Amino acid sequence: MSTLAVLLGRAEFGLPAGRVREVLRPPPVTRVPFAPAGVRGVAQVRGTVLAVVDLGARLGMAPVAGAGRLVVVWGQGREAVGLLVDRVVGLVDDGGDEQPPPDEAQAALPQGWLAGVAVPAPGRRVALLHLERVLGEEAR
Repeated sequence: MSTLAVLLGRAEFGLPAGRVREVLRPPPVTRVPFAPAGVRGVAQVRGTVLAVVDLGARLGMAPVAGAGRLVVVWGQGREAVGLLVDRVVGLVDDGGDEQPPPDEAQAALPQGWLAGVAVPAPGRRVALLHLERVLGEEAR
């Protein structure tokens, strides 16, 4: 399975690449009152209004500000969402070497948010996110 590896802070996470539509610089975002945790607001991308979610904030990480962040447009049609990430590392083909998430990683995130861990090279681990669960209904 092909995965798009992204950086959030110093941690590397994997997003299912099959549903990535594009990667772009962050568009202007309009804040939405009473938005759920991690939702920065909405943005218009190629005529479509998307919710923009700070993926690191959604995962409970400290917010990162600064230039160089990117938006990964993930999903199709009305289900599409813009995921704000610190950096895109590239595509990872785990070659079938996927391991279950370690217990300590599972404890740091809500149940079911980690799908596993890819090991694309010795010493490199990419935490695979189950994005449907991470985003939930409130972030869409």
